[in-house]
Amino acid sequence: MGKKCVECGEEAKYKIKDSSEYYCGECAEEHFGDLDLLVVLEDEAQKLKDYVNKKLAPQEEEEFDQD
Repeated sequence: MGKKCVECGEEAKYKIKDSSEYYCGECAEEHFGDLDLLVVLEDEAQKLKDYVNKKLAPQEEEEFDQD
């Protein structure tokens, strides 16, 4: 389940950094003009996945070594 735009309720693709305000592409352009000021949700999701994988990697190596 994705985040919803605070303006129109469509699926959000952007957010304000360190905020819980999310925007779809159309509303983001309308309100901010420069989308570079916003965080792309896909980028944030990838960073989170990388962090989790990095934290899990040592545990997986431990389990492998015990076999």
